[in-house]
Amino acid sequence: MEKTGKVRQSNIELLRIVAILMVIVLHYLNGWMGGALDHVQSGSINYYLSHFIESLCIIAVNVFVIITGYFSYKRTRVNLSKVVKLFLT
Repeated sequence: MEKTGKVRQSNIELLRIVAILMVIVLHYLNGWMGGALDHVQSGSINYYLSHFIESLCIIAVNVFVIITGYFSYKRTRVNLSKVVKLFLT
């Protein structure tokens, strides 16, 4: 146990790291950002491979939502200043 009394959950942290890498891959494959999907020839092995990788990595957004919900489901207090800062940004 740490000094704060919370147990570190390494498995969830590892899942978060993998999800971050998957989001980076999605941004690389995106036509507007990295453009890998725009530069492959339709029908080639690279075309199917890049679409397969994109299909695998698309779950990263859902994983982040699930992890956030997992860590915040017992919270009873909402920090209003964070919401206001986010809205102003």
